[in-house]
Amino acid sequence: MKLVSLYMLPGLVSLFWAAMHLLMARKSPTYRILQLLILTVTITTLGDLVLAEIAEAKWAALLLMQFMAPALIPLTCLYFSHLWKGYRHRSIQMVWIIFPVMLFTANLILTGALGIKGTEALLGRIITAEKVGMLSLTGMERAYYIWSFIIFRIVMMLEFIFIAGYIVYVGIGIRYKLAHLRDFLVHKRRARLLELQLTLVAVILMGLGAKIFLHPLLLRLPILTNSLIIGVSALEFLFFFLGMFGTREFVSLPDVSTCFRFNYNRDNAAQHAADVIMDMVPMLRGEALTQLLSRLEVQAGAENPGRNIGNKGKGNTLTATIMGNTQASGGEEGDLLARFQRLMLDEQLFLQPSITLTDVAERLHTNKTYISRMVNQNYNLGFPEVLNILRVDYAEQYIRKHPDANQEDIAKACGFLSASSFNSTFKRITGYTPKVWAAHIK
Repeated sequence: MKLVSLYMLPGLVSLFWAAMHLLMARKSPTYRILQLLILTVTITTLGDLVLAEIAEAKWAALLLMQFMAPALIPLTCLYFSHLWKGYRHRSIQMVWIIFPVMLFTANLILTGALGIKGTEALLGRIITAEKVGMLSLTGMERAYYIWSFIIFRIVMMLEFIFIAGYIVYVGIGIRYKLAHLRDFLVHKRRARLLELQLTLVAVILMGLGAKIFLHPLLLRLPILTNSLIIGVSALEFLFFFLGMFGTREFVSLPDVSTCFRFNYNRDNAAQHAADVIMDMVPMLRGEALTQLLSRLEVQAGAENPGRNIGNKGKGNTLTATIMGNTQASGGEEGDLLARFQRLMLDEQLFLQPSITLTDVAERLHTNKTYISRMVNQNYNLGFPEVLNILRVDYAEQYIRKHPDANQEDIAKACGFLSASSFNSTFKRITGYTPKVWAAHIK
């Protein structure tokens, strides 16, 4: 009974994380595919145990395993595709489902032909036999053995080979994956989420392969079986925990504390909130950062004295954030970037509604391809997005200066072609419509 209880460990771990992800990670871009993977692991592990050991229906446990085990690896690949590129699979790529359906159907037909008692007796002989040659199999029993054991193992072996190649293809620096895992666990260093989870999957699948291909040996060595179950469960726990971080690029062991930051009291609530925001700021880019700043300003309910139209944008919160967050070094590129910023901030070229990248390139005596690449590299934004952020920032100042101006006048003054374009762009960047934003700052 102790061994049966230990067998429940992987299933209970996955069941626990199914509940945690349901409660805490429903907005993660990987939530649905990861939840499907977790539930598949839960059904495979607990279902196999309940049917085989508790209900003593090994034939039903084998049917379940024939369908669920071949589905685990393709689901894992789909999860990594989402994590790697935010990839969304197409229906044609679900053709892998033919393998578990084929194995399940063949096994079900042969079980019906042999009968439940006959199938149970055959499984008992197969499990206890030292060698397959020692078995005396009839035609139907031989077919059952071929489909349920030989073909099943061939399918699993092909899937193992496939995911091994997939891990090499997706992973960067495959040779260093175990070193990354060691640095993450032992030295508490930051590591790539994708690298960590690929490593964990590789090791977990080795354990799954041992269960499938070395099952008779494991039955005779309880210590090895127990160690395998405990090790796989621990790695499974870490894998599903890392899934809580969604598509975050880097994680570290101290990031565990971010899962418990709502555990505060009145004295340290403000500090916890500040810590959470500072953890998230490095991941903000472009419009997301400007929207955060704008919303924080509205929440404060007071006008920032540093924001005024007379300074031509140099002291603006949003403008300073975008224009000040550059990565260019010195030399020709640094000089071009400085001239681009002067053109935007001092001459306020963004206020011209019809300004294009070609116009800017002509003013800077270079080509538009080079300007476009420079803007992307230094601001993590495209040229149109930079213009829109500068215009919205200027619009915020203009509204403060002219609280009674209508949207047509504001749009015209800030370089927008129409009031509707101004309204939609302002809401997208700040999170508020101009009217709501203006009402909040009064």
